Amino acid sequence: MALLRLALIGLFFAPSAFAATPGSESLATTFVALIFVIGLIFGLAWLLKRMQVPSMMGAKSGLKVISQLPLGQKERVVVLDVNGEQVLVGVTAHQITLIKSLDNPMTTQAPETSSFSSQLNQILKKNEAS
Repeated sequence: MALLRLALIGLFFAPSAFAATPGSESLATTFVALIFVIGLIFGLAWLLKRMQVPSMMGAKSGLKVISQLPLGQKERVVVLDVNGEQVLVGVTAHQITLIKSLDNPMTTQAPETSSFSSQLNQILKKNEAS
């Protein structure tokens, strides 16, 4: 008897938020909202990348990496351009050491840019030749 009373009280006072709404309309609106939010995230990421906001990209004004050469797993030598003056620094996991200020500045070389399809074709040609 007490169990029946608890069941009736639970039915009358059960929150309606837990009830599932029938129909595919709610599922469709949820799916459209999800697609909209994902599209908004990708759109904002594209916009920030296109605008190249320096504070978001981690770049500081007046400081640019010209070249770097890895020497080990966590060690490398880096040429930095600091407000027009180039310096050679050694970078390890625990410290950064100034090696030398360069009298003759290095020129920045534009990296070779090739499309993904051309790189994939080169790899496939190498595999076919093997």
